Amino acid sequence: MKCFIYTLASLLLIYSAHCQENSRWISNGERTFGKADYDSAIYHFTKAKNEFQLSNEKAKEFNAGLKIIASFLKSSKYSEAEKEINYLTGLTNHANAVDLVELISLHAQLKARHDKTKEALALNDSVISMSQDQKVHVKALIRKGLAHIGNHDLKGAQAMMDEANETATKADISDPSLLVSLYDLEAHIRWHTGDFSGSLRWFHKALPISIETLGESHPDVGSLFNKMGIMYKNLLQYDKALEYYTLALDQRMKFLGENHIDVSHSYNNIGYLLYKKGRFDEAQIIHEKALKVRRNLLDKNHRRVLQSLEQIGLCYGGKGEFEEAEKYFQTTLNARIDLYGEVHHQVGYAYYNLGAVAVEEKNYEKAANYFLKAVEIGKEVYGPHNYDQADNYNRLANCYLELGKIERAKTTFHLGLQNNLPGYQWSGDKNALPDASYYLSFREVLRSLYGLAKSHSNELDEESFARASAYLSEAERLIKNFKLTISNDGDLVTISSSYKQLADYAVDIHHRYYQITNDSQLLSEIFRLTELSKGSALLSKLQDEKAKLISGIPNDLLQQENELLNIQDSLNSQVLKLLRENSSSTELSSTKKKLFEVNRQKEALITTMEEEFPMYATHKYGSEPIEVAKLQQFLGSRERPTGIVSYHLSDSQELLISIITSDHHESVLTQPTNLNQRIELLRHSLLNQDTEAFESASQKLYTCLVAPIAKVLEPGSDLIIIPDGIIGFVPFDVLTKDENESYMLLDHTITYDLSATLFATRKSTSLGNKLLAYAPEFESSETTVEIGDLVLRSEALTALPGAFDEVKEVAGIMKGSVRTNTIATESMFKKEAGNYDILHLATHSIVNEKDADYSKLIFAKDDEEDGELHAFELANMNLNAHLVTLSACNTGFGKVEEGEGVMSLARAFRSAGVQSVVMSLWPASDKSTPELMRYFYENLDQGQAKDLALNNARKEYLKNATGKARHPFYWGGFVMIGDNRPLTSKPRDFTWLLMISVAAIAIIIASRKKKPKVPALAD
Repeated sequence: MKCFIYTLASLLLIYSAHCQENSRWISNGERTFGKADYDSAIYHFTKAKNEFQLSNEKAKEFNAGLKIIASFLKSSKYSEAEKEINYLTGLTNHANAVDLVELISLHAQLKARHDKTKEALALNDSVISMSQDQKVHVKALIRKGLAHIGNHDLKGAQAMMDEANETATKADISDPSLLVSLYDLEAHIRWHTGDFSGSLRWFHKALPISIETLGESHPDVGSLFNKMGIMYKNLLQYDKALEYYTLALDQRMKFLGENHIDVSHSYNNIGYLLYKKGRFDEAQIIHEKALKVRRNLLDKNHRRVLQSLEQIGLCYGGKGEFEEAEKYFQTTLNARIDLYGEVHHQVGYAYYNLGAVAVEEKNYEKAANYFLKAVEIGKEVYGPHNYDQADNYNRLANCYLELGKIERAKTTFHLGLQNNLPGYQWSGDKNALPDASYYLSFREVLRSLYGLAKSHSNELDEESFARASAYLSEAERLIKNFKLTISNDGDLVTISSSYKQLADYAVDIHHRYYQITNDSQLLSEIFRLTELSKGSALLSKLQDEKAKLISGIPNDLLQQENELLNIQDSLNSQVLKLLRENSSSTELSSTKKKLFEVNRQKEALITTMEEEFPMYATHKYGSEPIEVAKLQQFLGSRERPTGIVSYHLSDSQELLISIITSDHHESVLTQPTNLNQRIELLRHSLLNQDTEAFESASQKLYTCLVAPIAKVLEPGSDLIIIPDGIIGFVPFDVLTKDENESYMLLDHTITYDLSATLFATRKSTSLGNKLLAYAPEFESSETTVEIGDLVLRSEALTALPGAFDEVKEVAGIMKGSVRTNTIATESMFKKEAGNYDILHLATHSIVNEKDADYSKLIFAKDDEEDGELHAFELANMNLNAHLVTLSACNTGFGKVEEGEGVMSLARAFRSAGVQSVVMSLWPASDKSTPELMRYFYENLDQGQAKDLALNNARKEYLKNATGKARHPFYWGGFVMIGDNRPLTSKPRDFTWLLMISVAAIAIIIASRKKKPKVPALAD
């Protein structure tokens, strides 16, 4: 008996240990699953399942298998999940009712991931019918709602949403994760109806709950960030969207690894933003990475795989490789028809893209057929108001316009508006102008309005023109209102491109009407709208600073904003440092997250200032373009005769040249051939000092840009050049009308600015000439520049012996301060630059042509700063200088942003409050630059206006230069933008000379009065 008892006790101990071991495997699996360590979770759950299998505990084995499936789904291991589902299906006799429902629910999720919507819906229906748990019902209803959205059945999705809410309310369910899922479904419904702001509000409601329950770094929170990024992208706030996308990608990569479906979604979203920014090669690389992940995990014709192929096709289209783009789009079309049949919104997308390629090839009949197919599909699959359908109609209408089918175009544009404006039903009146304030898509409502304006303008009678003008006015009103929603400085550039598009249409429509009526008011309206499109983001930033001053915002809030800006700069610099050093992804991700939080704090602070100080919200973007009459009054007040020459280059390469003097206003519309190519040839000839090529390119550009208005230009007058787009790279001073070195600078003193408004509405300021000059020392002494034997102030950090002599001479002329060698640090510059009237920087610069914020000037390093002063740091500095001279390479060069102009280092200084900047359009010679700068500062010291001082410096240089040194490369690269007023009130040297002369004359006269007459001597 004792033996039996001992044996039984031993067996009980073994069984107890076995149960404890299994319990430990399960608890460890649940713990790692909760931390999103899904591979570890799979390991622990599998261990438990194997033990249950050995002990023949089928019910527990089944339960462990469910946990394995959930982990597989979370880690996007779909084939493994399917195998496990098939295995558990054979064990259903051993499962309890709750676990059986869970298996069906997991199976439904897998079907949804594979886009098998009907099967997913049927399985979720089974879950609802089999379970008595209301919480399970709500989850199934939410999944059904998302499945309907995947099938673009928004009515079905809304029905599921309503039923889920009703069920949750009746059952008094307050589970946080369920609440997040409900908010997520609501956000998705609004998203797919085009209510992006509404969608964002629901995602924002879900975010704090998700962070509280899961932790800030959980990949599910990352997915939420990703969705919010998509909404910001849809609202055209690309910089903010990129912040959210990057944060989501970092979290997903950390927890899920590279080969995860969610990581591919992040790649896709970032790639699309790069595509929208015109960075097509980079976008294609990112989309190919997404495609690789998706092909590893999904069927070859899965919608996500086809989406990646489509995006790669878009990149080829962006690069102008239309034949290759068409291949990708045709592949996606065929696959989608096989997958869904002819009537599906994804098939409509494929037809749309094929139509877009045909438009680029100017085959408008072919394009119209494709867009018409997209429209017909849209009628079947979309509700009465849908932004994708609005896009289809707008594209089709533009084809009708190109084909001369004007009345059909009007009808189609109105149908586009009807689909884009909730609650609006078009009456059939082709002259209708609805209130377009409440729209689904900002881009599409503008397209409809522009298209209707152009359609009516083709009739060229007064009544039709008035209607066209009304549509343009409505578009302008919408852009101004949309601008008020932007909180990120970088995203203001998006608004500039919207104004640029408005100006393109206005130039075409108003100028054609002007040719018929000769009404000068039309010219004034053209000028106003082209001005509205120039430097909008910069003007807004300057206006923002002014608005803070007049709005009564207390110093503590302004100080708080300043502290956040400093933290932003510091974290941005830290991110760059970590990227350069290939630091761990954990450290980089942590720094990016800190930056993300600081950016949100800054947004919240701005919102507070707008709400508590209404005058700030009213005035922050309130600057209007200067009127022609006021501009003429300003020009008439100048000492020297002055003309404003403003350029507007449309997307269709039409060039409008406006010339305004104190008593004359004229506009010329031309279509120059190969303008971009000619500008590139001029720059190439200057860099290579190719005299023959320069003369040819220079004369051709003079013919394009100056000859059409040359008769109005008064010899010896000042010219204020307001360039547009790539014209910002043209040094007008060195353009010639013949081969006799008849440079424009010999006839005119030329200044540049981003807009006439910016130039003419200058703040009054006291004069000052307190100078600070910097010439850092560089670690490298190698010369790697390949232009002859020149040392250039280029991106190669070569020693610049001429820079030291230059700053000493400049400081000597102006009696200023000098910082050279290791003392010329970035940290020192940041501390003292705001106290000087003139800043002279003789150093290297590095231009980032992809992202202007990361262009930089090079200083000496120290313990506080890395010696790289980036444009994003400059823009946040508070400088009071009347003049900054950037004696470095390419400081006026950079990426061209549509409407905003050249995003250069010089522009960053203007953004920081500097009134005028002398900048370089190409690499500066370390040999000729010091000589040119000496002449320039001598002229400034004598009281000459800044533009005149620079012009006379060039003339003085040419007077003394011989041979090769006369080439414009050596003296023509420096130009001035901004305020051209002198730094001193009168010529100092001339004043002293005059005083001495007057005193001498007075002495002579006095001595003559006192001196007695001497009698003449007798012979």
